[in-house]
Amino acid sequence: MFEHWHDLAILSHSSPDSLFAEIRVALDSPWFNGHFPGEPILPGVAVLTMVVEMVRHAEQKKNRKVRISGIKRVRFKQPVKPNDQLSIEVSCDDSGPVSSYLFKAMVRNEIACTGVVLVERIPAG
Repeated sequence: MFEHWHDLAILSHSSPDSLFAEIRVALDSPWFNGHFPGEPILPGVAVLTMVVEMVRHAEQKKNRKVRISGIKRVRFKQPVKPNDQLSIEVSCDDSGPVSSYLFKAMVRNEIACTGVVLVERIPAG
Protein backbone atom coordinates (compact mmCIF):
# COMPACT_ATOMS: atom_id res chain seq x y z
CA MET A 1 0.00 0.00 0.00
CA PHE A 2 1.12 3.60 -0.70
CA GLU A 3 4.22 2.46 -2.58
CA HIS A 4 3.69 4.87 -5.46
CA TRP A 5 3.85 8.05 -3.40
CA HIS A 6 6.07 7.61 -0.40
CA ASP A 7 9.37 6.37 0.90
CA LEU A 8 8.07 4.67 4.03
CA ALA A 9 4.80 3.26 5.29
CA ILE A 10 4.39 1.36 8.51
CA LEU A 11 0.90 0.01 9.01
CA SER A 12 -0.31 -1.42 12.27
CA HIS A 13 -3.65 -2.27 13.80
CA SER A 14 -3.99 -0.92 17.30
CA SER A 15 -7.37 -2.67 17.57
CA PRO A 16 -9.72 -4.46 15.15
CA ASP A 17 -11.39 -1.13 14.43
CA SER A 18 -8.40 1.18 14.07
CA LEU A 19 -5.37 1.46 11.84
CA PHE A 20 -2.22 3.56 12.05
CA ALA A 21 0.27 4.46 9.30
CA GLU A 22 3.42 6.53 9.13
CA ILE A 23 4.21 7.92 5.70
CA ARG A 24 7.03 10.04 4.37
CA VAL A 25 6.28 11.58 0.98
CA ALA A 26 9.49 12.26 -0.95
CA LEU A 27 10.14 15.56 -2.73
CA ASP A 28 10.22 13.76 -6.10
CA SER A 29 6.68 12.39 -5.59
CA PRO A 30 4.31 13.24 -8.45
CA TRP A 31 1.95 14.74 -5.86
CA PHE A 32 4.22 17.79 -5.63
CA ASN A 33 4.33 18.50 -9.38
CA GLY A 34 3.14 22.10 -9.74
CA HIS A 35 1.84 22.27 -6.17
CA PHE A 36 3.46 24.83 -5.68
CA PRO A 37 6.68 25.76 -7.54
CA GLY A 38 9.28 26.95 -5.04
CA GLU A 39 7.04 26.10 -2.06
CA PRO A 40 5.86 22.48 -2.46
CA ILE A 41 3.03 21.23 -0.25
CA LEU A 42 1.15 17.97 -0.37
CA PRO A 43 -2.31 18.52 -1.88
CA GLY A 44 -5.21 17.79 0.46
CA VAL A 45 -6.54 15.24 -2.02
CA ALA A 46 -3.33 13.23 -1.50
CA VAL A 47 -3.95 13.00 2.25
CA LEU A 48 -7.58 12.01 1.63
CA THR A 49 -6.47 9.35 -0.88
CA MET A 50 -4.17 7.85 1.75
CA VAL A 51 -6.99 7.84 4.32
CA VAL A 52 -9.41 6.16 1.88
CA GLU A 53 -6.84 3.47 1.10
CA MET A 54 -6.38 2.87 4.83
CA VAL A 55 -10.17 2.50 5.29
CA ARG A 56 -10.31 -0.01 2.45
CA HIS A 57 -7.35 -1.88 3.97
CA ALA A 58 -9.07 -2.01 7.38
CA GLU A 59 -12.26 -3.37 5.81
CA GLN A 60 -10.33 -5.95 3.75
CA LYS A 61 -8.78 -7.24 6.98
CA LYS A 62 -12.36 -7.93 8.13
CA ASN A 63 -13.14 -9.62 4.78
CA ARG A 64 -15.66 -6.92 3.88
CA LYS A 65 -16.09 -4.94 0.69
CA VAL A 66 -17.12 -1.31 0.97
CA ARG A 67 -18.01 1.63 -1.16
CA ILE A 68 -16.91 5.06 0.03
CA SER A 69 -20.15 6.99 0.21
CA GLY A 70 -18.76 10.31 1.41
CA ILE A 71 -16.14 12.33 3.19
CA LYS A 72 -17.25 15.05 5.58
CA ARG A 73 -16.11 17.49 8.25
CA VAL A 74 -12.65 17.68 6.66
CA ARG A 75 -10.43 20.33 8.24
CA PHE A 76 -6.92 21.15 7.06
CA LYS A 77 -4.91 22.76 9.85
CA GLN A 78 -1.37 22.87 8.46
CA PRO A 79 0.49 21.98 5.26
CA VAL A 80 2.40 18.76 4.71
CA LYS A 81 5.77 19.46 3.10
CA PRO A 82 8.21 17.15 1.30
CA ASN A 83 9.84 14.59 3.61
CA ASP A 84 7.50 15.40 6.51
CA GLN A 85 6.61 12.35 8.58
CA LEU A 86 2.83 12.06 8.23
CA SER A 87 1.12 9.93 10.90
CA ILE A 88 -2.43 8.91 10.05
CA GLU A 89 -4.87 7.15 12.34
CA VAL A 90 -8.30 5.92 11.27
CA SER A 91 -10.84 4.39 13.63
CA CYS A 92 -14.20 2.81 12.85
CA ASP A 93 -17.42 4.09 14.38
CA ASP A 94 -20.36 1.74 13.83
CA SER A 95 -22.62 3.46 16.36
CA GLY A 96 -24.73 5.32 13.80
CA PRO A 97 -26.94 4.28 10.90
CA VAL A 98 -23.97 4.55 8.51
CA SER A 99 -20.53 3.15 9.29
CA SER A 100 -17.84 5.78 9.40
CA TYR A 101 -14.14 6.13 9.98
CA LEU A 102 -12.83 9.08 11.94
CA PHE A 103 -9.37 10.12 10.83
CA LYS A 104 -6.56 12.30 12.03
CA ALA A 105 -3.34 13.12 10.18
CA MET A 106 -0.48 14.56 12.22
CA VAL A 107 2.85 16.21 11.36
CA ARG A 108 5.36 17.01 14.12
CA ASN A 109 2.74 16.05 16.75
CA GLU A 110 0.35 18.68 15.40
CA ILE A 111 -2.90 18.05 13.56
CA ALA A 112 -2.57 18.49 9.80
CA CYS A 113 -6.03 17.18 8.82
CA THR A 114 -9.12 15.60 10.40
CA GLY A 115 -12.42 14.33 9.06
CA VAL A 116 -14.83 11.45 8.60
CA VAL A 117 -15.05 8.86 5.82
CA LEU A 118 -18.52 7.33 5.36
CA VAL A 119 -18.66 3.74 4.11
CA GLU A 120 -21.39 1.56 2.74
CA ARG A 121 -20.79 -2.16 3.07
CA ILE A 122 -21.39 -4.23 -0.06
CA PRO A 123 -23.24 -7.47 0.73
CA ALA A 124 -21.34 -10.65 -0.09
CA GLY A 125 -22.63 -12.64 -3.01
